[in-house]
Amino acid sequence: MTEPHCCNDAVFISSFEGWRALPQLLRLLAKGEPIDLLELANIGGQSGSDLERALRAQPGTEWDDQGRLIGFGLTPKPTDYRFLIGGKTLYTWCASDTLFFTVILGEETVAESICPATGVPIRLEITPDGVASVTPPDTVVSQRHKSEYVGNLRSDVCDHGHFFASTSAAAGWLVEHPEGNVLSIGEAFAECRTACEELGWIAPGVSGG
Repeated sequence: MTEPHCCNDAVFISSFEGWRALPQLLRLLAKGEPIDLLELANIGGQSGSDLERALRAQPGTEWDDQGRLIGFGLTPKPTDYRFLIGGKTLYTWCASDTLFFTVILGEETVAESICPATGVPIRLEITPDGVASVTPPDTVVSQRHKSEYVGNLRSDVCDHGHFFASTSAAAGWLVEHPEGNVLSIGEAFAECRTACEELGWIAPGVSGG
């Protein structure tokens, strides 16, 4: 069996075609506007057609009626993870995305969610260098490990990444997902930061970038 991977793992992320383009892609998506395929050309060191093919290979990728890209990890469509950045309200596919994207985009952000076990509101103030505040303070992040690489990043991995108000609140999820684990916010951010460093995704001007 191959070694299990999770969404915070640089080896796992780099297994997906088109991964090098993700930082540039997120900067376009962070504007909150649909992206014409012409805008995808030559970002991340690959042609627009190659990147489009990689995005279309992921079933969770979001497109509008005109065939423009509107969501990949970061989206204007409401999810359980509200992400405030640059005066805009966007959403992410999973809890860890809010940490990853703050580092990649190099801006201060706010993440808001609801604990799926207790209904308690959760709020994080995040900077590219760390998490400034967490409410409730014992909030944790769930993540699913996979022993193989997946064809549907969103459903197989992202949909299992939640904010829980505490370790005890996440206990039921762990029973249902023995292949998963739960991290403190500090641990989860450190994993995301390390993965970004290994992938060369630290935003320009950010410490270590």
